[in-house]
Amino acid sequence: MKTTFRQSLVGAAVLMAVGSMGVAQAADPLGPQYSKAATEFFEDSTFNGAINFWMRDRTRGDVDDNGNDVGRKPNLDHGSMYIGLGFSSGYIADTVGLDLNAYATFDMWNNASPDHEMNFWGVNNPYDQTPTGTSGCSGTWDSECTDNGAAIQTAALKFKFGDDFRAKAGYFQPSVPSAMGVNWSFAAGTYTGGEFGATFGDLDLGVVYATEYRAPWFKHSYEFRDGQNKDAGDAYSIGGVYRFNDNTSLDIAYAGLTKGDRKNAHIKLKHNTANGWYLSPQAYIVDDEDQFDSTAYQLAFLSAKSVGQYNFRLESTYTSADSGDKSSVGNMSYRLTEVYGGSNGAYDIWWNNRSDFNHDGEIGFFGQVSRDFSDWGAHGFSAGINGVYAFGAEAEGFDELVEYSGSVFANYAIQSGALKDAVFGVYFTSYVNDSNAPNWTGYTNGFQDENDLKVTLVIPLSIK
Repeated sequence: MKTTFRQSLVGAAVLMAVGSMGVAQAADPLGPQYSKAATEFFEDSTFNGAINFWMRDRTRGDVDDNGNDVGRKPNLDHGSMYIGLGFSSGYIADTVGLDLNAYATFDMWNNASPDHEMNFWGVNNPYDQTPTGTSGCSGTWDSECTDNGAAIQTAALKFKFGDDFRAKAGYFQPSVPSAMGVNWSFAAGTYTGGEFGATFGDLDLGVVYATEYRAPWFKHSYEFRDGQNKDAGDAYSIGGVYRFNDNTSLDIAYAGLTKGDRKNAHIKLKHNTANGWYLSPQAYIVDDEDQFDSTAYQLAFLSAKSVGQYNFRLESTYTSADSGDKSSVGNMSYRLTEVYGGSNGAYDIWWNNRSDFNHDGEIGFFGQVSRDFSDWGAHGFSAGINGVYAFGAEAEGFDELVEYSGSVFANYAIQSGALKDAVFGVYFTSYVNDSNAPNWTGYTNGFQDENDLKVTLVIPLSIK
């Protein structure tokens, strides 16, 4: 892509940014000062994107009043296409730049639930879940209640002041130390607000402030609400990462709401041993009197190691999330809103085995082995297996929640031809819930047995 095209795409933003710095005092708006600023803006810029295909077939079981299996039904059955384009500029006067990212999605087919996250759900927000006029659907959970279209992921001015201070303002994703994170599909969630970061030797500090949020499967931003569906004000976070040396760091962060009572915090120690092990004990804390009888927390231990062509992961969690009601066991999710999609936290754990394994009293163990087969001449091909076993949560009137799952997966990066560097992936999970509790009954984040097949194709677009 020629630089001329990029200039035509974001030229207006360049002129506004330049003008705001006083360069517009030049008599000729296209004179040498503007040319110099435009050169700085584009010199270190990147413009890229991707075309993504996501196809999924997930069936879920249930049990009757006697705890007997009643068979599986389609839960997700869709094929979705996602196109994203992103522009990241250089810095004018080594101080101000611009990040832009937009994406569009649509369903090639959808025969089950509309909240599959790879297209826009045709409702107004995650709290009310009221169908919108643009979606044209009559019911929130109707399969046709998706809403093809486009949205802005990022539109933020970025600033740096020397090597030690940086900031962003606009529609953004936190990039400084913070307890606030975003949801992901093929796009990222978006906060409205800004952040400031500072570096003092081995210490990185961050402050984030946001007035609204939007998960990537909604078209429009919305306010933060508490568990009673009341306005919780704005969200804020302070955090820091201290690097003891090249192998060890400590990450501590706190987040809260200006009106709501909910608070989040985490502590993460990360260490790489001399023999190649990554080790990370972590603690996540959520305080919310609406949801929990006492402060909820999750303790985790993460480890990973590569040996030749193999990569190993071993992880474990313990969750305390007392709801005060033994007939309805609580669960803990690390975010500033009780409702899923209302916000997210800076959470490192991703087992990709269907359940969150996060009920009160639950202990979970995860293991994974993957292999790169390039040494066998299969360049670009990798595959692996993983699994989870969890137990310990108990709801009155139901069996103990014992849940386990296994996954197999494979990825192939195409090596030549028109689709060179595109990545084809297959991921299959079989999940088992051994309790006799119906879906979302007794265990507040629990569902019955599932089979889940995901097929993806990611075609990168690298323009610069």
